[in-house]
Parts: sequence; structure tokens; C-alpha cells
Amino acid sequence: MFLKKALTWIICCGMLVELSSCNKADSPQDAAAILTQVPLWKIDEITVNDAITFRDGKMTQQFGGIDFERYMETVELRKDGTFSGIFKGETKPFLLKWKQNDQNITVGAADTTAKGGEWTIDPKEVSKEVFTMKTQSTAYDYPNVTRISLKFKAAE
Repeated sequence: MFLKKALTWIICCGMLVELSSCNKADSPQDAAAILTQVPLWKIDEITVNDAITFRDGKMTQQFGGIDFERYMETVELRKDGTFSGIFKGETKPFLLKWKQNDQNITVGAADTTAKGGEWTIDPKEVSKEVFTMKTQSTAYDYPNVTRISLKFKAAE
């Protein structure tokens, strides 16, 4: 009797996990479709070197860490490859380009001759509710590499 209940519980949990993962992207193509379908994404969290520096609309002070005073509050990924973001306190959009690759989606300078500063969006981190984009750079704390992660939620 106990074994039957345990197996039923395990099967139900497995089905719930499977259902909850259905809205996640499986490929760069799926990720691009989801990202462009949502009209506007709003910043939810900023993580620097695995430490949360922004959450719930507030910056958190990290002693000895890197502080960001300027960040995009909202972003939009358009089907034409334009990545449009509005920085906090500004109204004019800042334009970048996004591109779908074999493994992921990259976001970089609109001028394709410019190198560096590229962000990566892993399809496994894209759903209809949230997506994360990441980068690594020595620009913030040379010669140390800084890892930055921006998490956006679908705006309501």
C-alpha cells in the first residue's frame, strides 16, 4: 500500500515538473520566439559575481563590490533584431542588436564592427515569464573578470 502511494506521488511530482518546464525554451529559435512575443521586459534582478546587487526595485550595497548606478529598467526585443532598452531615469531608448546563433542569443553593439561588451541569453533561461542575460568583462575591475547577470520579468 505504501509503495503504491509513493509511486503515485513520484509520478505526480514528475508530471508537475514536466508541465512547469513546458513554457521554457528548448532552442535558440524557441527563445527568440518567446523573447519577441513579450512586448516589454522589466528588470527584476542584477547579480554581480554571484552576489545580488539589485532586487525588488532597490539596489543593495555590496561592500567592496561593484555598484551600478546606470541600468536598463525595461527592454524590448524586436523581430527585426533590435534590442531596445530604457535606462533608469531616461526616456530615449538605447539601441543594440540581438542575434540568434546555434547555441544561444547574443546582444551587442548595433555597429557590427565594434567588438566586446556582448551579452548572452541561454535558451534554458528563457520562459514567457522571465529571462536572464549574462556577460563577463574586465572593464569593471581590471584585471579581474566580473560576471554580471541581468534577470528580466515580463512587464504586466
